[in-house]
Amino acid sequence: MNVPLIHWHTDGSAADITFPFDAFVVGELKRAVPAPLRTYDPDSKTWTVAGRYVHAVYHVLDRVFGEVEVEGARSGAADHRQRAGGDPYEVLHLLPSAPDEVVTVVYRTLARLCHPDCGGEHDAMVALNQAYDAIGGGRNDQR
Repeated sequence: MNVPLIHWHTDGSAADITFPFDAFVVGELKRAVPAPLRTYDPDSKTWTVAGRYVHAVYHVLDRVFGEVEVEGARSGAADHRQRAGGDPYEVLHLLPSAPDEVVTVVYRTLARLCHPDCGGEHDAMVALNQAYDAIGGGRNDQR
């Protein structure tokens, strides 16, 4: 295995993560995810991480390996599907005071996780695009 794999559990509560051994990645995973919310199975060489921490692990894997495969139903989409049509700041997990640069970075990060080509769902991507258009695209016009 050369490409890390994140496989979401069907209920979206956690994900199994496998990757080629890298001491830096293991250290960052341990720093990002509290001990009670992560486990390691040495036989399968797989980490199981609570759902709310998978995005943080994804960022580390993407930075180190440059590519991450995401499988499973969630891929961050369940949260966005539930929030579709809601407050665009909630969809992007931002405060209204977030700087334009942060809005763009958050949108791009969530888009990588929710894009259908990366295992996400179409509805989640639509919700992200609508939220970004509502606050990211129009913010500069308001200033």
